[in-house]
Amino acid sequence: MESRVFLDTNILVYAINIDSASHPSAAALIKEISAGTLKTCMSPQILCEFFATVTNPRKFRRPLSSSEATGIITGYLESDIALLYLKNNTIKLTLDMAIRYKINGTEIFDTQIVATMLENGVGMIYTANVSDFKKYPGITAVNPLI
Repeated sequence: MESRVFLDTNILVYAINIDSASHPSAAALIKEISAGTLKTCMSPQILCEFFATVTNPRKFRRPLSSSEATGIITGYLESDIALLYLKNNTIKLTLDMAIRYKINGTEIFDTQIVATMLENGVGMIYTANVSDFKKYPGITAVNPLI
């Protein structure tokens, strides 16, 4: 498995959400990543989920404009955070896992994250939602914010 750590959407959201109790820890983690002391990765799905969350007034108390959210995403795209793409088998693996682990509803998005990680040889994810990933063997979920 690759030594990079996959970043879940909630880490990026907490890093900019000054109203969150997790903000200081998440912002410090992003600074550590920016300094090059922690090798990380994410998928385009994470960036789209970030956009959907931070621009939605029902999910984010002080929603960002599309331009502000796009600016932050551009910063991530220009950073040293590796971007992992779906491979030819990723969707098939996602669907196979959906059946195997009895996935329904929006759980499919975490399942696709796991499939992307496995297809790219990444075994660890930083997330505030550790329990969401416990059902997947081969993946270690860690909450770096506590």
